[in-house]
Amino acid sequence: MPMPHEEMRRLIKRRITGLEGTERVKVLRECLEMLPGYYQGPYGELRKWVLDLINQATLRRTVQHHEPYFIPKEGASQVVLVGPPNAGKSSLLKALTGRQVAVGDYPFTTLRPVAGMVKFGGATVQLVDLPGLLDGAVDGKGGGRSLLGAIRMADAVLFVAPLLSEGMREFHLVYEEVTIEAGIDLKSGLVGTKCDLDGSETVWADLTAAYAGPPDMPAVLCSVARGEGLEEVRELIWRLYGLKRVYCRPKGKPVSPDPVVLSPGGTVRDFVAALNRAWLPAVQGARVSGPSSRFDRQSVGLDHILADGDVVELPVR
Repeated sequence: MPMPHEEMRRLIKRRITGLEGTERVKVLRECLEMLPGYYQGPYGELRKWVLDLINQATLRRTVQHHEPYFIPKEGASQVVLVGPPNAGKSSLLKALTGRQVAVGDYPFTTLRPVAGMVKFGGATVQLVDLPGLLDGAVDGKGGGRSLLGAIRMADAVLFVAPLLSEGMREFHLVYEEVTIEAGIDLKSGLVGTKCDLDGSETVWADLTAAYAGPPDMPAVLCSVARGEGLEEVRELIWRLYGLKRVYCRPKGKPVSPDPVVLSPGGTVRDFVAALNRAWLPAVQGARVSGPSSRFDRQSVGLDHILADGDVVELPVR
């Protein structure tokens, strides 16, 4: 009896999350071989969907090979830092990831994208520092088309604005260039940098009034020079993609330090499949402790939606 086609589709999506290029094509071909030999009905549609994904990944790999600002995705998701020149993006990347990058108090310190990994209790998110965007990027100014292409391929955007009155016009132009001129619509957050400078409070108030707060962008401010607000920036990065870290507690053993990373809406069923899909027929439920449970070790079914930080015990020997 083959796996239900809906579950098989979810499994394939999980297996290719975060994969690009050759690795994505390889996993998709493995999934194609795993499908039952039906070419009509739900499984036929599923087979066509996988073949379309293979074609898209192959075409994207060909285009990316010639893309000067392409950064292969790593980790659970990719978040790009976008802002005007001298906004403090490189300093922020260095502070959050430890990646050694050129940092200077002058425009265009970063000439090519630089990536680092932000760790979240066993899970990682890739943070990419892009060169500063210029007004006219859509028309190719300052390598704008390539930079906008890199932004489109990311999972989320962190707009970085220096809290300087003279920097506000540049930030407004960059924001409009990305969201309006280029029409890029990704999950996004706002970080105000250099909050230690005189007058930053007034600039921040004007900035958040214009851009932040529901239903717009969540916003935090920081000062890399003083080490202030960096933890808030980390949490904002994690929340942007809505991923969840769920931990396994094997029977009679302590909780595993390495989480299973689930997408928004991830259930106990998704958690089991991520560990070992062969367990699914034998697992009818689990015991959950954490934010999604009413009490410790609550018995739940496979459709129970898990939350970030949950601990799951499975009745698997």
